[in-house]
Amino acid sequence: MQKMTKSLATSKHIFNITAEQRAALCSPQLCCDDVEFNEILKSIKQTYNTEGFVLIRGLLDDDAKERLVAAGHELQSADTRRPPIGNQFNALEFGSAFNSEKVIFREVALDSAIPAVIAKVLLDIEEKDDEDGDEKKNDTTLRLLKDAFMAKGKEELHCGWHVDDNLFWPTDSSSSGVNVWLSLDEMPAEYGGGMAVSPKSHTAEWRRDAYTSIGSTPTLPPEGVSPAQLRKTFGQTCNMASLNEEINAKIESTKLVFDYQPGDCLFCHRWLFHRSTIINEDGMNHYDDNSALKRYTIRYERGSAKLIQGVNLEPSVLIDPQNSGKSLDEVCEINNKPFYPRCWPPLQVEEKKLQSVGMDILSQEIFPLAQKKKIETIQGLMAAGAGKA
Repeated sequence: MQKMTKSLATSKHIFNITAEQRAALCSPQLCCDDVEFNEILKSIKQTYNTEGFVLIRGLLDDDAKERLVAAGHELQSADTRRPPIGNQFNALEFGSAFNSEKVIFREVALDSAIPAVIAKVLLDIEEKDDEDGDEKKNDTTLRLLKDAFMAKGKEELHCGWHVDDNLFWPTDSSSSGVNVWLSLDEMPAEYGGGMAVSPKSHTAEWRRDAYTSIGSTPTLPPEGVSPAQLRKTFGQTCNMASLNEEINAKIESTKLVFDYQPGDCLFCHRWLFHRSTIINEDGMNHYDDNSALKRYTIRYERGSAKLIQGVNLEPSVLIDPQNSGKSLDEVCEINNKPFYPRCWPPLQVEEKKLQSVGMDILSQEIFPLAQKKKIETIQGLMAAGAGKA
């Protein structure tokens, strides 16, 4: 394996948040008296908008960080009895925030400073004056779209340059949510094993060609995913290198990597191209044979974002096809179930308890049924495709 030689992220991409600033972010009203903090937030937003990403340190307090790392270690250790998942993951758990035994994932995804940064700074979800001018109201929500715990080590396969497909990001292309990549281990860039990004790729001229090459969501027609389209693009997301060598080379030439520390939060625009990096020879010597580098990925969207229409492997749609094409807010309200838990505006205590109970019910009763339907749907689609071959 070759050593990683591309650029290391500079200080302009990395911001450090103090405990006091973290508390201000988590408060109902962001403190505006701290001029220095306001300048930091402006720089964070400008960097994110221009570069398509920003790395922030200090968003988790030491207790939350230690609990999250410990929970990740337990999940990874529990999976060591099984072979790597698809030769790409040492461990993988979708929907970790719905895990009632590892509630720290839920706390981090829904109640920490992470969604607060997205709502208050990156997506600028603001409170507005009510018509009578006496109260504040918020007509926009921030919701948890998808999350997953992953551990990657010396597996054979690694996902190449991509934007998330409709399995990982099931809303249509009109939305621009935020993907958070949270490191649970120290990952020096010199050893590989972390995440690389392509700066400004969310606005690059070549991005349309890249979407077409891997069958990304922006290439879908208004009616959404057809059975033929799903069969054609299923599994292509990670294969840019073999599908379009020219575009892959362009993206690779812009590659930026980080020296990740536990608790680092890399915020990426939905349409920013990114890829995992392979542990190189020095890394093989640095990490022991049983090592698996752990990360927690969280995808956030405005509640107004709409689910993709057509063939859909999303649990909420598999359970009720009428949810196809609806907004995340509508799906949760109509079904009275937190398929997409609300992160912002902050819930009141009783609302939070009800949402948590609903998440447990989904995890224990609804999601297993959806998983069964998902397998049946995929098998049916592939069998139909084989019949036409």
